[in-house]
Amino acid sequence: MSHDLPEKTREIFGKKPYLALYFREPEGSSSPFRLQEAKTKGEVFLSRNERALASAVSPRTQAVRQLEKVKIVPTDLVAVLGLGNPHLIQETHLKMEPGQILLLIDGEKELLFPLWKDWLEPVMDIPGRHLFLGEGSLSILWNYLESLPVERVSGIRIVRNAASVSGNETYYAEVETRLRKILSSKMSDLLTKFEFERIWVKNSLVNTANFLSPPNPKTRIESLKNRFEGVPSLLVSAGPNLRRQCEWIRSVQDKVFILSCDTSLKVLLKHGIVPDGVMTLDAQTHSVFHFLGEDSEAIPLFADLVSSPPILRNLKFRSVVHSLTAKYLVDASGELKREATAGSRSAEALLGQIGDVQSGGSVATTAFDLLRGLGCKPCFLVGQDLAYSGREIHSTGTHHNEKWLTLLNRKTSLEKINEAVVRKRDTRYVPSVTGGEVLTDYVLDLYRHWFEESAKSLDFPVYNVNTQGAKIENVKNIGPEEAYSILSGFPVHGKFWKEFPAWKPETLNENLLGSPGQFRKELLTTIESIRSKFSSPERKQDSYENLTALFRETLGTWEDLRYLIRKTEVYILRHKDTLEESRKSQLFLGAILKEFSGLKRKLLAGSDQ
Repeated sequence: MSHDLPEKTREIFGKKPYLALYFREPEGSSSPFRLQEAKTKGEVFLSRNERALASAVSPRTQAVRQLEKVKIVPTDLVAVLGLGNPHLIQETHLKMEPGQILLLIDGEKELLFPLWKDWLEPVMDIPGRHLFLGEGSLSILWNYLESLPVERVSGIRIVRNAASVSGNETYYAEVETRLRKILSSKMSDLLTKFEFERIWVKNSLVNTANFLSPPNPKTRIESLKNRFEGVPSLLVSAGPNLRRQCEWIRSVQDKVFILSCDTSLKVLLKHGIVPDGVMTLDAQTHSVFHFLGEDSEAIPLFADLVSSPPILRNLKFRSVVHSLTAKYLVDASGELKREATAGSRSAEALLGQIGDVQSGGSVATTAFDLLRGLGCKPCFLVGQDLAYSGREIHSTGTHHNEKWLTLLNRKTSLEKINEAVVRKRDTRYVPSVTGGEVLTDYVLDLYRHWFEESAKSLDFPVYNVNTQGAKIENVKNIGPEEAYSILSGFPVHGKFWKEFPAWKPETLNENLLGSPGQFRKELLTTIESIRSKFSSPERKQDSYENLTALFRETLGTWEDLRYLIRKTEVYILRHKDTLEESRKSQLFLGAILKEFSGLKRKLLAGSDQ
């Protein structure tokens, strides 16, 4: 790296360390990029091998006219693709709020030096502005986007410098596609959080308070990490192809550890297959229907801490093995950050290390990462159609299928019900394992993408055993005959895990950091204090700012309780300029009383210690 960099540049490196990577090599004399004066005085453009990358007459006018067609609001994330017009960088920057996110992206890192001092350095000094140059910077860009909080982001605006983009259309098209895909996924995650985060917090706190409660003995996934080293795993999902593979599953069950998703449990049991474990993730109580009417006393339930408490409290399993959903992300500064589900901080303060599992949003993605954590290698996916194979939603034998059978009559067939569901989805066609195309939808395609990306980072093979459904890249899409041949090379496992406490609960000995009874008592005391303070008539006269300050003060160490009203806080933040002060206070008070009363009811319903 050059040692004569300006002090301002070094200050920027302190805030955005990744930028220093671009300065490791000094400016070369053979750089194809040159900053040239335009015909209009005071304006400049960049050229590459003497080819102008913007208007050589008035690049500023070109930039202003281009931005007149783009409506940028304060909650937009803005990306400029191609940096050949310095005025486009400047004019875009000036149209944006301080702290608003601007991504400057170009496929050529050599243009850094002619642009840095006058055009890039002033922009990079502003929080939220970032620069990504060359192929090597894309991994930093994707990590930055994955770790980006999107509470204040409402959409993405792409600004293209046509002359730069035309020189490498494939590169910029791929960058734009992935930008939109990641932001779309992040926005989907945010909407999911808004919809379910309050339930996640409540369920996590209730399940923590009930950790030693009957009827099910409970343990943590951390105690099972890497204890299945080298044992092949079979992850069973409820796709339409599952019923065709049950006979094959029976033939290999002495070679694999079978983990069933909750949706596929009924199908396996109907075919006489008892899985070694079943995974549940859903925080909503309706997932109880996947277990009703079945004998699950011999099967451990692998349950995320956000799982519905009535399922853990009212149904009988061999044991309950809790885990936490967490993501590990590398941000733009290169730091590894852990992002765990809301409620995890309070849970770990009592239970100690529970064990992290990463998720792509579905039970199957969570189960896949859980199997990786157990040490199972390789992994075989079954029933993972990720598509409407044969225009069906699920395999015959699932709870959904059972429910639909009760609706059949002369005018309503099973095919008609499936078709009605499919038509409500955002559908598309994707490559099929058979070589053609198969119908899927936006959500299932996100899960497919998650499996494809996850498989890249594994040091063992993943096999998709499927004769229909979507093709999953980076895994081996094979039929049952080939899968049987692969498994014939593995020894019979003898179910050695039945000696582990999760399968032998009488040997469980959980050492907790505190008492669940005391945890419940202190939490109820805090809830009552909050309800009392914020139901007082004089609180209605307080400003929103004073209410939020009082709320934080009353929470004390119970930081996780803030998530109960985060949806309301974000709504007020996004509409701060249009909401009257009294309306902000009214919304805040209403949310507090509603959510904390609901949490109290849930805690008392599970108070059986």
